[in-house]
Amino acid sequence: MSNTGTTKTTMRAWAIDAYGGPERMLLVELPVPEPQPRDVLIRMHGAEVGDWDALVREGEWPMERPFPLVLGLAGAGTVAAVGREVTCFAESDPVYAYSYPLHHNGAWAEYMLVPASYVARAPASLDLTRAGAVPIVGLTAHETLTDILEVRQGDVVLITAAAGGVGHLAVQIAAGLGAHVVATASRSNHDFVRALGAETVIDYMAEDVVTAIRARYPDGVDKALNGVTGEAANQVVRTLRDGGRMVDLPGSVSVMRSGVRVDTEYVVRADADRLTRLARMIDDGRLTVEIQDIIPFERAADALEVVLARHVRGKVVLKIA
Repeated sequence: MSNTGTTKTTMRAWAIDAYGGPERMLLVELPVPEPQPRDVLIRMHGAEVGDWDALVREGEWPMERPFPLVLGLAGAGTVAAVGREVTCFAESDPVYAYSYPLHHNGAWAEYMLVPASYVARAPASLDLTRAGAVPIVGLTAHETLTDILEVRQGDVVLITAAAGGVGHLAVQIAAGLGAHVVATASRSNHDFVRALGAETVIDYMAEDVVTAIRARYPDGVDKALNGVTGEAANQVVRTLRDGGRMVDLPGSVSVMRSGVRVDTEYVVRADADRLTRLARMIDDGRLTVEIQDIIPFERAADALEVVLARHVRGKVVLKIA
């Protein structure tokens, strides 16, 4: 292992000793992980917070690692140490990463150990706390729109939960690809979502989404990226034109239609090349990251509760350093 620049051998981390609710979360002192030959040890500045963290905590998204299990899946910081085979990063480099499926330890810690192949240089235009909010939502929005839905210029694309973490980035990416973006958001977020590039914004609390979309696009939308659950997700299926395609991120769609394709199995994967592209888009001004709250590390449990309340504009991020 290279010199870490620190004599610290232990770190603070939010961990669970068994799967369960908020009561399982403990701020504990653990050993700083040791990089293997192809690993990067990151001194964390900011960590992403999402509803997936509750799935990990409750055992719905098992990490296949022993307890105590450090929570958090993504974030940003500076390189503290690298394994002996790592040549693309050096100490103090600003980096960000999402660590799944090969998940050494969580991001809600003073240090996160990550395979080097998952790590990219962080956007230069964001401080590292804010950069920590980007990896999962950025990877999700970019991959689903560009690789799975294959959004093209002129496509009509529906994005639900458009003011949220994935949604607010997806609106910008789809608009940048030349799509006509139809978005759903609460009334208070309409101006925000329009400013991101949505041509049509529907108040899902006051309007019937299917009726509103079919009034403007009688044949339906070409593609949809869905971030809502339950019957609202089923309504999204009904907005698709014949031959249309949808990615259902929560995987809760229960009504299928012949002639349309609905992907309910999407799982975001680590992708350093895509993170590099996202960083370039942010630094070029093509992608703006909205941060609603920066919450101190000591209040990680509160940060997760804020996210689970489902009314976040953009992202919530933990400030670690």
